[in-house]
Amino acid sequence: MIKKDYWTWWQGGIGLGLVSVFAFVTYKGLGASTSYPRAVALLLKPFFPDFVANNAYFQKVPPVIDWQMMLIFGAIIGGFLASRIMGISFRNEPKPTTQRKWQLFIGGFLILFGARLADGCTSGHVITGFTQLSVGSMIFGAMVFLIGIPAARYFTRKGLY
Repeated sequence: MIKKDYWTWWQGGIGLGLVSVFAFVTYKGLGASTSYPRAVALLLKPFFPDFVANNAYFQKVPPVIDWQMMLIFGAIIGGFLASRIMGISFRNEPKPTTQRKWQLFIGGFLILFGARLADGCTSGHVITGFTQLSVGSMIFGAMVFLIGIPAARYFTRKGLY
C-alpha cells in the first residue's frame, strides 16, 4: 500500500465542510481578519487609550481576545505541530533576504487591508460565504482564483516568489 503524507482535495474538502458546519452550529461562520485590527487595538491601548476609546472602528470592533483571535493562535500552533508530526524541517531552506522579508510583510499587509476593506477575509468569504450560498462571496472566490493563479505563475516565472 502506498503511504500518503497528505489528504486528497476531497478529503480536505470534507474536513473543511465538517469544521464549517461545527462552527455554524456552535457559534457562527469562520473568519479571521477582524482579529488583526483587534490585535492592533490591544497593542495600542496601553499607549494611546484615548485614541482606541474614541476610534469609530474600534467602537464597532472592540479590542478583545475572542474566538477569532484563538482561531489565529490555533492555526499558528496547529501549523507548527503538523510540520513537526509530518517531519518537515525548514533548516535547509535559504534564509530570506531583508528585501524578501519586506516584500512578504507588505504583501501580508495589503492582503489584510483588502480583507478589512471588503469586510471579510478569504476564509470568511470563501468558506463561510460559499456555505451560505452568498453570491458576493462566490464572485469574490472566483476572482481570487482568476487573478491569483495567473499572478502566482507570473511571480514564480520571474523568480519573485
